[in-house]
Amino acid sequence: MSKSSAKCLFMALLGSMVLAACSTTPPVGLDLPQPSAVAETFRADMPVDPRDNGLSWAQEDMLRAIATEYKVRGHGPLVISYPQGAANEDAAIGAIAASRTFLYEQGLNWRQITGGAYDASQQGNAAVIFSFTRYRATAPDCPQGWENQRPGLDNRHSARFGCALATNLAAMISDPRDLIAPRNMDASDAGRRQTILDHYRAGQSTTSERSEHESGAVSNVGN
Repeated sequence: MSKSSAKCLFMALLGSMVLAACSTTPPVGLDLPQPSAVAETFRADMPVDPRDNGLSWAQEDMLRAIATEYKVRGHGPLVISYPQGAANEDAAIGAIAASRTFLYEQGLNWRQITGGAYDASQQGNAAVIFSFTRYRATAPDCPQGWENQRPGLDNRHSARFGCALATNLAAMISDPRDLIAPRNMDASDAGRRQTILDHYRAGQSTTSERSEHESGAVSNVGN
C-alpha cells in the first residue's frame, strides 16, 4: 500500500470515528433557561366616606383600573371585602353594591365577583378591599459573562444560551400565567359555523366574498 493510499484510509477512518461519535453522543444539558411565573395577590383599598352618596369620580377611576387589571391578568374570583364592625360599615356595604354594578358595566361577569368581610371593629372608617390572584413573570437567573466558546464534540451548549430570549419574553408577556398553562379556548362562532354548513349543503362556495380592493396583486403589468 502506498503512502497516499494509507493516508486516505487513515483520514476515512478518522472521519467515520468523528461521525460515529456525533451520532452516538447524546446532547447534554438541554434544559435551556426558561421564564416562569409566580402567583401573587393583587389588593386595592378603596376609602369610603359615610357622607358620600354613591361612588365618587375617584372611586370610579379606581374601579375602572381594577377592572382593567382583572380582565388582563386576573384569575379566580374578584373578592370584595367590607369592613365588618367599622363605623362606616353600612356605607361600605352600599359602596360595594354600587361597585358591583360598575364592574359589571366594565365587562365583568356577575359570577366573577364574590364577597367577603374582614374584622374592622377597632377602626373608625375603614376601606373596602378588592383582591384577586394574578401572576408575576420571573426571568431566569442567568450567569454573568461568557465561558470559553471554543468548539467541542460533546454537544454542550453555553450556560447563557437562550437567556436573552427568556428574559425578553418574561418582560413582554401580557399575562404571565401563560408561562404555566395555556388559556382556555373561547367559544366558537355558532352563527358563522351554521352559515358555512348551509352553503356547503347547498353546493355554494363557503369562502367569504372579497371585493376588488382586497386583491393581493400589486400591479397588473405583464398580465
